[in-house]
Amino acid sequence: MKQPQLGDYIANLRKEQGLTQEELVELCNINVRTIQRIEAGEVTPRNYTIKNILQALGSSYAEITQELQEKPKTEQAPENLLKNPKNGLWIAIVGMAYVLTSLPLTMIDLSLNFFDHAMVTSDIRFLIAILYSVLATVFYLGFSFNLKFKSPLVKISAIVYLIALLFAEILFMDMYNSSVNASFDALNIGMSIVLSIVFAIAIALLSIPFFQNRGRFSGPYKYLGYLLIVAAAFNLTVLLFPIGSLLVTLFEIMMVIYFIQNHQAFAKAKNKD
Repeated sequence: MKQPQLGDYIANLRKEQGLTQEELVELCNINVRTIQRIEAGEVTPRNYTIKNILQALGSSYAEITQELQEKPKTEQAPENLLKNPKNGLWIAIVGMAYVLTSLPLTMIDLSLNFFDHAMVTSDIRFLIAILYSVLATVFYLGFSFNLKFKSPLVKISAIVYLIALLFAEILFMDMYNSSVNASFDALNIGMSIVLSIVFAIAIALLSIPFFQNRGRFSGPYKYLGYLLIVAAAFNLTVLLFPIGSLLVTLFEIMMVIYFIQNHQAFAKAKNKD
């Protein structure tokens, strides 16, 4: 057992037995200042010192080891990886709005492509697409420039992804108009394939900084890099692009939750102060 865990264990054991530090000193013949520094985690004592203290407290190394094995492990809270935790709330709000806006846009496109039914006019779809593009831009630039990643790839990949997304919306808008007017352009198919590959590259680039920093995350956030690389693989196949898009949406939802948690932790810490 290492400090500060050892110091906490000794201090708790002493208090459970109703002993003061001075009384413990009398039992194990160790300087009171040494006991104070051990319990505070300031020093790591030699083995024979630990043995004397534990014997005086009626414990041993074996009991410590057994107790640690029986004690359930607690999940560590996510590390704050935002340059300014206060920004977590507005990034999360924009992210939620962005994800929610993508739902009607997806339904509109799927309805036309699979059921040959235009749910809304081209003008209404255009307005929704504009809102979606603005929210996507604010969200991706917001989180990429606020994350405490040393790698510039998180910014570069986010910008590449946004450029691809904006071109995609222009293309999808043209395809929507063409489908409504029953004059589908074969060129759009080629552009769709190119965009799918560009999306795959941008998502793969974005996965790299999340792989590099996965040790700083806890819980499911450790696997954000894996999620992105699988999404990139699906996008690269072109035909499975919708599955890749769903995985990217899952990544975005997880990031929104992460920002909310960071904001709540920041607010809680501020209230304590």
